[in-house]
Amino acid sequence: MRWDTWRKVRLAYTPLDEPVVFGGTVVRYAYDPRIMTRELAAFDARVDRVEELVLIALRELGYLDEKGRALLPREALIRNTIERAQSERPATRKIHGAIERLLSRSILTWEQGSVNRAAMLHYPARRGETPVALLCYAPVLREANREDLRNSETEGVYSASAHRVAGHLMRIGHLGKEASPEAQAAYREDHKRAGLAGPHELPRGFTYVREHERGI
Repeated sequence: MRWDTWRKVRLAYTPLDEPVVFGGTVVRYAYDPRIMTRELAAFDARVDRVEELVLIALRELGYLDEKGRALLPREALIRNTIERAQSERPATRKIHGAIERLLSRSILTWEQGSVNRAAMLHYPARRGETPVALLCYAPVLREANREDLRNSETEGVYSASAHRVAGHLMRIGHLGKEASPEAQAAYREDHKRAGLAGPHELPRGFTYVREHERGI
């Protein structure tokens, strides 16, 4: 970003030397992996509907983390997938199968966490605590080939009117502001209910916007 002669802000992307495919999407410009991880989790290539619902849940839970990713036990991921699928609500056995398929293709990975006596999940694992396996979304990164580039040129643009907005963090520290007690309490409740690893306290410099409907 820079100011021009007329004191207007001009924005410019930084082209990559070579395009890459990140999480099934062609990327031609410099990017923030944390943002891409949570934005693209629901759009990995060649997933069936139940796999997609699992990835949507992970993407939405990633909005509760300042690094953009969600780490949680299998049981918590299954529960969140069912809750967020709304009317579809796939059977638990189908979600188990979808998780196994995503693991086999390295779209999901296992990470080592731990849990203390107060049932608080930590990542990375802490010495002296009980080890626990945590699932994590890990988008595949590779160089783009000709077919990737050709397909990306024909993709349509998606737009939506009324839709649900997942709960998410919003950066406010640079504005000299602090989150309200209500936002802190809402984040604490939602983060704990989701069963995510890490502290349930709102990260410094952020506020929290709860799930809501937009465009109605």
